[in-house]
Amino acid sequence: MKSVLGILTVLICLSSISASAQGGGGGQQDPAARAAMMKERYKALGCNDVQVDSVMAITNDFRPKMMALRDLDQDARAEKMKEINDERNKRLEKALPADIAKKVIEAMSQQRPGGGRAPNQ
Repeated sequence: MKSVLGILTVLICLSSISASAQGGGGGQQDPAARAAMMKERYKALGCNDVQVDSVMAITNDFRPKMMALRDLDQDARAEKMKEINDERNKRLEKALPADIAKKVIEAMSQQRPGGGRAPNQ
């Protein structure tokens, strides 16, 4: 019985170490890794390097505005977020060709609200 418990303990420890090594530990990625991941996502949508830089700059310009909404109640936050997203989308449409802007905006709208965090966290 002790050996079974010992084996289970070792397996649980190994699986938790593996999960946190793969980024499943619940922490946020470092900014460089996050930026690299986003750049690859935009390249996969058809953006060239200059367009990727434009999307990243626009996204970074709007990040503080989004972060400022965290303290609002859910209804007010949703309303303000829609206004901010509309403004961001207009800038993306000016900076990118129409077909690529549409893909980027669609991909951004598919992301979970709150930066991918689970609800109520």
